[in-house]
Amino acid sequence: MPIPDYVAGLDVGTTKICTVIAQQSARGALDVLGVGLSPSAGLKRGVIVDQQEATEAIAESVARAERMANRSVHGAYVGITGGHIAARNETGRVRVNPSGEVTAADVEKAVQSASDSVPVGREREIIHTIVRDFAIDGQSGIKRPIGMSGHRLDAHVHIVTATASVRQNLQRCVEQIGIKVQRCILEPVATSLAVVTEAERDLGVILIDIGGGTTDIAVFRDGAIYHSAAVPVAGNHLTRDLAHLLHINHEEAEKVKCKFGVAIPQLASADQVIQVAQMGTGEAARVPRQLLGEVIQPRLEEIFLMVRESIEQAGDLDMTAGGVVLTGGASQLWGTDRLASEILRDLPVRYGSPLNLGKLAATVTNPIFSTGVGLALQAASEEAWAGESASPSPLPGLKGLHQWWSQRVRPRLAIWRFWA
Repeated sequence: MPIPDYVAGLDVGTTKICTVIAQQSARGALDVLGVGLSPSAGLKRGVIVDQQEATEAIAESVARAERMANRSVHGAYVGITGGHIAARNETGRVRVNPSGEVTAADVEKAVQSASDSVPVGREREIIHTIVRDFAIDGQSGIKRPIGMSGHRLDAHVHIVTATASVRQNLQRCVEQIGIKVQRCILEPVATSLAVVTEAERDLGVILIDIGGGTTDIAVFRDGAIYHSAAVPVAGNHLTRDLAHLLHINHEEAEKVKCKFGVAIPQLASADQVIQVAQMGTGEAARVPRQLLGEVIQPRLEEIFLMVRESIEQAGDLDMTAGGVVLTGGASQLWGTDRLASEILRDLPVRYGSPLNLGKLAATVTNPIFSTGVGLALQAASEEAWAGESASPSPLPGLKGLHQWWSQRVRPRLAIWRFWA
């Protein structure tokens, strides 16, 4: 029997948990098999703060995707983000072997040299070593140096580090429901696979993913990642501002934001009025829609100013002729693209949703699925199958049966019992 050739991406966000199960089609597109979306719990700004709540939320999302796909998930690519993430560009340098021809060993040594230059200590770890390009004897822009002639090889590498305990706690929550974390992927890196085109990467593009707890940034130039970061202000801050100033609860504020929110007050007509349920009494209060914009605009401006500052510290906005791609649930408020363009030096801005999908593409067109789809795309490109091998095997002994029950069945029974 063939090995199950489906993959899974697991986006563990501050406001929602998204599981995407997919399969690479013969045409190269990603066919969506199942999607599971559940409210998040136990996370704050992308970091686990309550392991039990987070585990239960992850289990619910996975179970929903499994039911839709009619497949079991045993491994997944998992997204990671948060203020603990740090990234930097480093150059590793080696002398080419005596033959004067670059070998795979030379490349490996150059990349390792770049990694070794990043001080991580005991509390941090490297989660990504992304090669941007190479240079041979000072000639940069080389993508495949093996076999080329030269004396000195430089590797230009984008290195991402994370707080080790944060990554370990995330992995523990996922593995408690019997799913192996095949790789932890920086969320803006995964998201870019789903919403950014190759042409935009070559021209230079800024990806801004406004989630619930963090706003993720990735900048690409000449087809490679140049800068990545996360700022600790995002959609939940908009919701809290509305809840505080309108005297409504968080759930009502979120509903009002998504349905009536505008990024610029003038986009709403002066006579448009909406009704909100006041906290405590539940009585309806009439609120001008422009007032929502007056609350939302300053916070969105703060987000885009922080994004601009992050990018300017790393380089120059003028090097991104491809403009800006906005994605994430909180990016969809009317006028967010216009406000972003005003703050980011009038760069062109477009909204980004998952691209190049096959079957069931309509189920994941909303930007809230961008990261989950990107994780599945990354897993598919690396053939990291989410299903166990379907090849025949002998029945397990008592030890094997106990392990199967402990790792797969008992945790999910506990989770499903909780949600029932």
